[in-house]
Formats: sequence, structure tokens, C-alpha cells
Amino acid sequence: MDHRPTRTTPFHRTRLPLRALILALLVAFVPVAALAASSGQGTSQGNQAKVSKGIAVALSPSSRTLDPGQSTSFTVSATSTGGFAGTVTFAASGLPAGAAVAWQPSEVVLTSGSTAQVTMTVQTGPTIVAGKTDFTVKGTSGSVQASAPAQLHVLEVKRTFDVSGSVDGLLAPGITRPVNLQISNSHNKSIAVTNLTMAISQVVRTSAAVAANLPCTTADYKITQYSGVYPLTVAPGVRTLSELGVPESKRPQIAMLDTSKLQDGCKGATLKLTYSGTGQAN
Repeated sequence: MDHRPTRTTPFHRTRLPLRALILALLVAFVPVAALAASSGQGTSQGNQAKVSKGIAVALSPSSRTLDPGQSTSFTVSATSTGGFAGTVTFAASGLPAGAAVAWQPSEVVLTSGSTAQVTMTVQTGPTIVAGKTDFTVKGTSGSVQASAPAQLHVLEVKRTFDVSGSVDGLLAPGITRPVNLQISNSHNKSIAVTNLTMAISQVVRTSAAVAANLPCTTADYKITQYSGVYPLTVAPGVRTLSELGVPESKRPQIAMLDTSKLQDGCKGATLKLTYSGTGQAN
């Protein structure tokens, strides 16, 4: 029998080295720090996406063209942004002298997220200066403002002028003659002629041809229209095509056709010609 005394095993507390303890603490705190960073980033994005209260203004169409003395209309839209609500009035700035603006209706009331429209009518006077003008349309509600660009294009005034002509030489079957048109500009500005036409309005037979019942009609003749360049710039006064430098080959032409029918009724006949044209003042 063994009578050696029983040894009691003492309790030993495990101690971690200091370095291991620091690493454990760092690992424990990493998820918390990541969560805090994620939370902060979400708050920043929310602030950037927030839209401030206001209005947005738009025009349809953004440009209009008209003649002096005429009127034209634009549709102006006002839209609530960021929950804005209130009464919006409109104004236009930058229009040329001689243009007046009217609004229908004069104001709109917006609720949050809504859109309302008004009609802007621009009336021009007869003496307004021709050209393109950029102007601005503004919507205002207290200290809140918004604007949109627009353009108005006033065309040059169309002018009246007179056209006459003369044929050098006599016509006979198979013969073609040029017509030297004469343009009369009674205004104090040059005219840019953009179209010229000529036609036979009547064939006047001699009394002998009428008595003998000899026919002669417009079917016995052919007209070739002016084929020169446009525009023709005509200064104040009277200018012929030859004075404007238009060669004979480009001037209007009139020919008597050589047909198989008897054309004795055309002997001594007189042709009445009509002329027309369009142009704009420069």
C-alpha cells in the first residue's frame, strides 16, 4: 500500500501575451467601425439626392418666325420641383423694340409636383427691325425664379416692284427672241428679286385676219422663263436685265412655233405679255 501523500494540482489561469490581446481587440472592433462607415456614407448620398423646392420653366416651340406686323404664340410650362407650391407669374426680356407680349392666363398656381401652362403671344409692329433675336422667359414666385431661352426671327419686309419688257425684233415661224425685262424699284432700299415669270395673256390679230377668219392663238408661241441666277439685286430706280449683267441666253425667251397649220392669221398680230415677280428688301 502506497502511503505517499496525495498531491493537489493547483489551478493555473491562462494568460495571453500582450500582442495577442491587442490583435484580439482590433479584430473585435473592425465590424463596428465598418458599420459606422457604411451608415455615414448612406447619409451623405441621401443629402445629395435631395431636391430643393423651386420651379422649372420650358417653352414649346423655342423659336418662332414671322413677318413684321404679325403675331405668334409660344406655350410656356411651369413645373413644381422639390415639393414647391405657390403662384407663378411670367415675364419676357430681351425682345426687340416694336414687340409686345401678352399672357393668357397671367399667372398659374402650382401644387407639389404639378405642371401648368400659359400662352405667350408676341405681337410685332410694322416697323420692327428684321433679324433673329434671342430673348428670355422667366417664371417668378416670390424669391423663387427660373428661366428658359427662346428666339424670335422677324423676316425682311416684302416690297412691291414693277416689271415690264420689250422684244427686240419681229417674230416669225421658227424665230426666237429674248425679252429684256425692266424692273422698277420705287423704294429707297435695294430689292433682292427672287422670282420672275412671263406669260402671253392675249394674241390680238389684225382686222384683216379677223375678217378672213384666220386663226392665231397662244398655241402658236412658246415662252421660256428667265434662267439666270437669283437673287437679282435691284437698286432704287429702273434697271433692265442687260444693265444687271444678265446675258441674252439667260433672259426670258419668246418663240413663234413653225407648225404644219396655216399661220397667216399671226401676220401682224400683237402679243400682250404679263409679268410677275417676288422679292425682299435688303
